[in-house]
Amino acid sequence: MPKKLNEKERLLKDLQDDLTKEIKEILPHALRRASIILNENVEMHKLNGIVGGKNNTYVDSVRTQFASSDDFFAQWIKGLNDAFDEDKKNHLKYNPTMDYNAKASFRNVRLLQDETVFTYASKFLERNFYKHLDQRVRLKPDENLWSIWFGYQLTYGLIIAPVRRLDDWTNDKSEIRRVKYNYWTIGHVMSTGLIDPSSNSPTVFKELSDFYTFYLSVLKRLSKSQYEQQICEKYIEYLKSSNDISNEPFLIPEFRYAGLERHHEHRLDFTILNPHTEEFIGFEISPASSHMAVEKLKEKQVLVNKELKEKWGKKMSKRNKYFENFGITTITFTDNDLSNFDDCFNVIKDKLKKRPNIKPSLSNEIDRLKNH
Repeated sequence: MPKKLNEKERLLKDLQDDLTKEIKEILPHALRRASIILNENVEMHKLNGIVGGKNNTYVDSVRTQFASSDDFFAQWIKGLNDAFDEDKKNHLKYNPTMDYNAKASFRNVRLLQDETVFTYASKFLERNFYKHLDQRVRLKPDENLWSIWFGYQLTYGLIIAPVRRLDDWTNDKSEIRRVKYNYWTIGHVMSTGLIDPSSNSPTVFKELSDFYTFYLSVLKRLSKSQYEQQICEKYIEYLKSSNDISNEPFLIPEFRYAGLERHHEHRLDFTILNPHTEEFIGFEISPASSHMAVEKLKEKQVLVNKELKEKWGKKMSKRNKYFENFGITTITFTDNDLSNFDDCFNVIKDKLKKRPNIKPSLSNEIDRLKNH
């Protein structure tokens, strides 16, 4: 009896099946072009070997973390370009002219410079990326983060590829791999809008100014904390000064642990899901003064220590649950921290700004390939 696939496995299988159909359609044309370029009969296994057999030559596909299939392909082409440049330099030390049959990198560049073979290779490697997704990405979004819900009193959602089905909002799984924005960024918000669970249409923002107004007039005003309101204001100031606003992470207010559950357990005051670094950080504001207050202190002084211990235990349980379910680490700003509010926001800003080491640009590497 075939193994029953879970939701993630079904999604990946569907992606691979779609790509397999595209690969089969283009294969005869790619083989014909490869045979002409190499002046020999090129069969499928040879072409696949030229492309798939270089995953640990042009890239370290086992150890490298790839952000997307485009990132994987960009680094693969960069590896080919770098190998070509190095082989050419060494070849010309001992030979007065180039022999394009002398090195595998020379042959492979000639093949990839052909549009049909290039398209075949890109589809082949994209399928390879999804086939070995666990190996290609160190930390992929958990299913719990495909749809996130946030807010106090009013609840909104941010969904990777939102679609309304049977009166519920969910993901269009066929579109998840095709989205052009980075997850959980301003570009994501502007592309999909925010989801009102009771509405058939997303809350969309035609202009960034519309989003700024919504964040300050709705999300900010729902908070009763002066510190949270100041963070909202400073976040919008931060966005307005950004040179790459589409890729700025969305600062999520009141991220709900149990999603749309009415009587949910916990909310994080603010959360950053940074897709560039895959670092998930939550921020809690002053638990000692606002979250840990003891009711009717004078009337039950003897029970103070016990009650504080229970409240602290609940606070730590909340941290652990967010980390276990979402991989979110929590930073707490105490009363002492908040006495210098700018320093607190600078901590948030550093997490918003954080980016990985510069990765190769796919378009730049394609230009290099064409110009060899």
